[in-house]
Amino acid sequence: MKVTLVLLPGLNGTKGLFASFISCAPDDIDILSIEYPVNKALSYEQLSLFVMDKLESINGSYVILGESFSGPLSLFIAEKNPLGLIGLILVATFITSPNVRVARFLPWTLGFSLTKPLYDVRGFFSRSDNTSFIQLISAELQKVLPSVLAYRIQQIFMVNAVSALKSCDIPIMYFRGTKDFVVPERNLLNIQAVKPDIEVVRFKTQHFLLQSAPKQAWGAIERFVTQLI
Repeated sequence: MKVTLVLLPGLNGTKGLFASFISCAPDDIDILSIEYPVNKALSYEQLSLFVMDKLESINGSYVILGESFSGPLSLFIAEKNPLGLIGLILVATFITSPNVRVARFLPWTLGFSLTKPLYDVRGFFSRSDNTSFIQLISAELQKVLPSVLAYRIQQIFMVNAVSALKSCDIPIMYFRGTKDFVVPERNLLNIQAVKPDIEVVRFKTQHFLLQSAPKQAWGAIERFVTQLI
């Protein structure tokens, strides 16, 4: 039976940014891409229950991939010891507030009120051929209520998944974009301080590494999954 890779999205909480990555998926891995409610603000704890309900549809073993915002969520789910979970892949993520400077790339106020859900994402990329991806990010964010995005940002700045990481007894792999200034290197160092034996794969990319280097990512994922079964 195939192992299922469960994809948990970043701040947008939608499936769209995974499309190009999924298109490169190997035949020997099933995929469950989970989308969060676009019109309801849910805490990390509430989202963990939401995702746990979706996981019940999986028949067999699975690995959770938590991208950026969903890294802590992946750990909170693992802490609940769901049946079938055999590994975690943490992508460009954190266990405590990642980088206060990220706030300047989001149009939110001190009251966590967004006027419109758009990243200033041009700084993430250095080449004009990324224009279509920038537009895709904006389109995905615009699917979500501004108040929901604001609440997720608040959750990021309040999160603490140190205990969940410490108690995690299944294998973990971490994907790090070496040019990622949204979630800088210190976040990986914080994770390694808790789990020194975590496997790290580095990519010469910005924050959106799955979309920038899908083949490299799938190669690492296949190797990781093979070790687990």
